Amino acid sequence: MSVGSEVPFINDFLVINGDPSITIGGPVPQGRTKVVVLEFWATWCGPCLQSIPHLSELQRKYKDVDVTIVGSTNEQDEQKIREFVKNQSMEYTVVLDKNQSLHSQVFKPSGATGIPFAAVIVNNKIVFSGHPMDPKFGQTLEEAAAKASSTRKEPVALPVITQSYEELMQMRPKELRQILEDRGIRTVGCSEKGDFAKLITETCATTQYYKQE
Repeated sequence: MSVGSEVPFINDFLVINGDPSITIGGPVPQGRTKVVVLEFWATWCGPCLQSIPHLSELQRKYKDVDVTIVGSTNEQDEQKIREFVKNQSMEYTVVLDKNQSLHSQVFKPSGATGIPFAAVIVNNKIVFSGHPMDPKFGQTLEEAAAKASSTRKEPVALPVITQSYEELMQMRPKELRQILEDRGIRTVGCSEKGDFAKLITETCATTQYYKQE
């Protein structure tokens, strides 16, 4: 599969690490830009091991945008792969390509002859294929990530508390404590229900608080 080729929908692989609903070539919501790095590797491949920390670092770097790094191996020993992923601290999605679908529909058509081999895919179209340590790989991914949609959720505005002290005292202590915790207000020193109600009237009646979903 050369640069510019469309990646078909593929989901018949076993997710070892990461998002269990991950697919390759799946539908992309209108108006969004989704980037996938599909890297082919194996436990016995020395150069593959050298690229693991780099790929983990990239996934951390792009955690707030729609960039997903997927490492695919067609080895058959599931338990071995699970232990390997854990021991190597692979901080990105890893899939077991048991049916050779990714290998036969992406790796081979790309003309790849060895691993590690990576394809940078933007909205299901290949924009780079080659070695993941190639400087061009990093440059292409950087450019793609700059256009990727944000995955950060906007904070939700919490309601201003308008109840009086007397009305708050009709609520359960657990509910009062939750109001404060949702707003990040420390409750150190509060032991009685009246303490919570008083703190709420002092801090939550005129200030707008937000909560990150």
